[in-house]
Amino acid sequence: MNSKITLIANIDILPGFEEEVKNAMVTMAIETRKEAGCELFQVNTREDLPRIIVNYEVYQNQEAFELHKTYNYAATFFDYVKGKIKDDEIEVVYLTALNSY
Repeated sequence: MNSKITLIANIDILPGFEEEVKNAMVTMAIETRKEAGCELFQVNTREDLPRIIVNYEVYQNQEAFELHKTYNYAATFFDYVKGKIKDDEIEVVYLTALNSY
């Protein structure tokens, strides 16, 4: 059984905040990649909708993902983007690898 947590996080930036939110995301990504439980934290934007950030993230397990959300840089990012992203929400989609069956 695979205990890895793989997810896609979608962030829809409100008009006028694109540059500052993207910069904040890059800063958080740099720190997140240093986490012992983070295996991959890839930041992308959609080609067709460049205001949307799409992160592809892989953590060793649920505990590592939960710990990620408690670090100061993550909390700072979540607070910083309030009022700058659609509905003040980050959509998280959990993935299951087909090869885990």
